Amino acid sequence: MRPLFLVAILAAILPAAEPNIFFDGRLTLVGESRLRYEDRGGVAFGTARDYDVALLRQRLGFSYRPSGDVEVRVIGQDARAPLYGTNAPNSLRDGTDLYEAYVELFGKRKTGFAMRAGRSTLSYGDTRFIGSPQWSNLTRTYDMARAQWKSKPAVFEFLFASPTSIQINRFNKPILREHLWGTYNTFGKWAELYVLRHQQPGTLESVVTGGRLIAPLRKYKLTIEPVSERVKRGAVSTNEGAVAVNLSRKIRTVDASVEYKFASSGFDQMYPAAHDKLGHEDLFAWRNLHNFRAFGTWRPVKALAVNFMYNANWLVDTRVGVFSTQNRLIVRDSAGTAHRYAGQEFDGYVNWTYRKFMTLGGGVGAFANGAFFRAASPNRNPVFYYIHHTFTM
Repeated sequence: MRPLFLVAILAAILPAAEPNIFFDGRLTLVGESRLRYEDRGGVAFGTARDYDVALLRQRLGFSYRPSGDVEVRVIGQDARAPLYGTNAPNSLRDGTDLYEAYVELFGKRKTGFAMRAGRSTLSYGDTRFIGSPQWSNLTRTYDMARAQWKSKPAVFEFLFASPTSIQINRFNKPILREHLWGTYNTFGKWAELYVLRHQQPGTLESVVTGGRLIAPLRKYKLTIEPVSERVKRGAVSTNEGAVAVNLSRKIRTVDASVEYKFASSGFDQMYPAAHDKLGHEDLFAWRNLHNFRAFGTWRPVKALAVNFMYNANWLVDTRVGVFSTQNRLIVRDSAGTAHRYAGQEFDGYVNWTYRKFMTLGGGVGAFANGAFFRAASPNRNPVFYYIHHTFTM
């Protein structure tokens, strides 16, 4: 952390300086030092133990551009979880390891061919299927390759991506048998279309077809994302589906939106950046769920964001149950007699950014159990609060 802290101080003293850029802009040092302390009660609605933890994440690496058409990027990462106790999971910690290492050709060009290959973060659309959630202590990366053809009205892309397997205290080797591949195409700022095939050998195979449509509606922006899937789990194949509808508007210094989301009981969400999608506490996967969300961000000044979020949730089928963001079953009502109402969540959090290199913030979240959790679980109400700071260069 000390080298990054010194860089941050230097950047504050010399506002016009770029202390991490060398050789006429060809070499850029990349670094991050982040600490978030969080306390969680009512974990998994009482089916898991409560905990408080300090999440430490350090990154250091470089981006080298020998020419405008070539970029080589290499970044290492170290993630720790002190205060958790013994056996902290690999979703919270990993020793020093390779975070990103890729080569990109023609990535800055607005038209023509471009490609990237190596280990990389990836984010597409609203990151409902492919994302690298920076919120988590271990951001998901992929061993991947993609090829793009860019034109002024559209970008056509073919993609292969395999999520990096986190192996604590060992080098994170790729396991390419688990992967997705397909095409993800973007048409300006108004539409996306994708067809993706996901394979987890021995457990799941799915093909997802969907897209996003973004359209102005007077003073509002409407976003609709319908999805159709064919999912095979073991010997059973089912047709699944989902939809997300968002209506947003800026009212002076407030960005406000309302959203409805649905996902059928066997839906396969692949590898999303799940943070904030169904509440700030990140309790649920987008599966077997109806969700209503209201969200607002107030910016009294440019550097300060004050956020408020409300979520209400209903199960599609109580016999299937509710799933965590890791797609693990939390609890279900095998008899199917429990009410489908899962509950509601209230969240508030603040982020303040100083000169782009330092962010401070914190927040609270509280979930009020509905009839389903009162009947089918130990009925602990999840509560969450945290504070954090991040230095970047």
